[in-house]
Amino acid sequence: MSRGIEVTAADSLPDAAIDFVELLASREESMRGRPKRARTRAKILAAAAQELAAKGYEGLTVDAVCAGADIARGTFYLYYADRSKVAVAVYRMFWTAVYKLRPRLRGRSLYQRVAITNSFYMALYARNAAFLAGQASLARERPDFALWHDQMNHRWSLIIAANMPGDLPSDEKVLRARALVAMADELLSNIFTARTPSLRHWANHPERLADCLTAIWTRVVVDASKN
Repeated sequence: MSRGIEVTAADSLPDAAIDFVELLASREESMRGRPKRARTRAKILAAAAQELAAKGYEGLTVDAVCAGADIARGTFYLYYADRSKVAVAVYRMFWTAVYKLRPRLRGRSLYQRVAITNSFYMALYARNAAFLAGQASLARERPDFALWHDQMNHRWSLIIAANMPGDLPSDEKVLRARALVAMADELLSNIFTARTPSLRHWANHPERLADCLTAIWTRVVVDASKN
């Protein structure tokens, strides 16, 4: 099981989007004086995140993680059974931190909530593009991680659906929310992570991209109130 990361939401504006590799490196540095086992685990996780960002999941090796953490191979296996276990731990920590840091915007208008949230997630993908590139390969190898990530997306969709105006049945609101989440995730992945040739130029136009996403989200959410 992955260990939690202490994060603070502050005012939850888009600048709160984290560079996760840097966050884990800073976390490791801050753990001096903590028990050796906790420090070693932090070193392994930081090294694994660095390797995932540099080489993706396909290029992740136990030897490289050990070299980055400056530990013996045998020490690694005291904490994780194989490379997939440490990768799952790192990605679960990432999405748990994102969930804690996501904007909480009560009192703002619907448009403001949508716009700020989209800007946050866009910044998140931009700052963690290389790190996130390995996630799809891991999910194919580890169905349990894919299931966990699906549950996180569903949890987020329930929150979105609960804030949708209108009298649509709750399951239809959840379905609309899941469609929005899936659309945004796929689009941002193509632009920032996969760097799809027909879409990657949008990474250079963050304000226009955020406006387009906000227009789509707002249209779907507002339409829910007209049924």
